[in-house]
Amino acid sequence: MLGSTFRALDAALQARDICTHTHCQRVIYYSLRLGRMMGLSDHELVTLERGVFLHDIGKIHMPDSVLLKPGLLSETERTVMQQHSQIGYEMLRHNPLLTDAAEIVLTHHERYNGSGYPMGLQGDDIPLGARICAITDTFDALTSIRPYRTPMSFQDACDYIQSERGRHFDPHIVDMFTALPASQWQEVHRLASTSTALANLFQAA
Repeated sequence: MLGSTFRALDAALQARDICTHTHCQRVIYYSLRLGRMMGLSDHELVTLERGVFLHDIGKIHMPDSVLLKPGLLSETERTVMQQHSQIGYEMLRHNPLLTDAAEIVLTHHERYNGSGYPMGLQGDDIPLGARICAITDTFDALTSIRPYRTPMSFQDACDYIQSERGRHFDPHIVDMFTALPASQWQEVHRLASTSTALANLFQAA
């Protein structure tokens, strides 16, 4: 039953914005690699995979003028876009099998120093899965093509993650992430771009 729910949400996301869909697939791979390095349990990895897969699902309700804008967002547009985490949470929170994943969806834009949104959570008050997703989501955004900028190299993106240690990102998770050479994260990116992460997710569900 949950597998069919994932397929429906996956199809909706693909139809709405294929770039967001492929971004989510890559972030799944980054997150699971990092989660295994951290020694997460099987249950924690399942929750992480579901939350990361769905972290941008609220974007299907964003207006085209914001979601598909080929350039930087204005302050007003950015405020609208920031609503996607709350919208995604509301879409999922009533499903008892997705309660923990919904918390990742809600809080993946929180920052370790409390300057994030939507609630301004700080430190360990941010769910662990969301603290992992914050790093992997940012890393994929930095290394992906955007209409308004060229992608960073994988090494430069790793350096940026390190520079935000203790501000945007959990210091311990940053240390785990940067312990893996940039070349290996680049290999994870290659695997995510050529494999079937979502098919595996559906089977697990």
